[in-house]
Amino acid sequence: MNSERYVGDSKLHAMVAIAMEEKLGRLRPHMELITATIGEVIAQGAASGEFEVADLQVTAMCACTAMMRFFHPQMIAQCATKPGPSIIR
Repeated sequence: MNSERYVGDSKLHAMVAIAMEEKLGRLRPHMELITATIGEVIAQGAASGEFEVADLQVTAMCACTAMMRFFHPQMIAQCATKPGPSIIR
């Protein structure tokens, strides 16, 4: 859905790109919230014994970075035609 939204509508993609460049300072708290949310999920998995986590913050940042191409508007557009994993089954 995000891929169709950002790649299929060039005006929307351009608008998001400009907004991201102009409002970069406002994006930091948003990215920190996303990373913290991912960290909470990882912490739950570690608490239940599903996997071990040596450093929760680093693990959350790594997981967030790995998923970036699925939620960062510019990366969605850049990766739209590249092979790789998909969130669509």
